Amino acid sequence: MENKYVIVRDKKRTFTIQEKGSQLIKQDGRCDCCNEYLMLKEAIGGHKLAWAKGNETDPILNQVVLCFECNSNQSDMDYDKFKELKNNDR
Repeated sequence: MENKYVIVRDKKRTFTIQEKGSQLIKQDGRCDCCNEYLMLKEAIGGHKLAWAKGNETDPILNQVVLCFECNSNQSDMDYDKFKELKNNDR
């Protein structure tokens, strides 16, 4: 079956170091998902709603700072759903 829909992604894929730093401060220096403390250099600016699914790289509306493991495990799942599943596993 042919897909008639095209995802138009915004050209900006990653968050700047300033955007990540600002968000990390709002999160008290912790991964928003597992609550581990993060240094800015190891923090990953993740998307609450996946960029791969056509959502924007908006530092105010669509950014969450995560550790590498949480960001990798989230993959292209919506963040709220991922966090709910992860918290249920604890």
